[in-house]
Amino acid sequence: MGETKTEMKNTAKPPADLSDAGKKLWKQIFAEIEIDAAGALLLDTLVRSFDRMMEARAAIAKDGCVVVGRYGPKASPWAQIERDAAATLTRCWRLLVPNCKTKRIMA
Repeated sequence: MGETKTEMKNTAKPPADLSDAGKKLWKQIFAEIEIDAAGALLLDTLVRSFDRMMEARAAIAKDGCVVVGRYGPKASPWAQIERDAAATLTRCWRLLVPNCKTKRIMA
């Protein structure tokens, strides 16, 4: 059978391809809530969305919210990526928390 929750807590590591901030977030959330297999998938999606959102924010900070397209100025594609990643992160958090016993409320 699969690992027990205690064994999972002791051996679980964040995915190697996450950013340092993503790994830190993964570890914080994993330490705070009890996660089953379905919760692990939500956590993975949540932190990947966090990384994507932060990448988009960095690109927007560098290049701005408006870019010049073929027909003139238009919204940066990064703005939509940031919005979509933030929405996915929020949905994952809402699904993850009600199904888990939280040790404390995270700010």
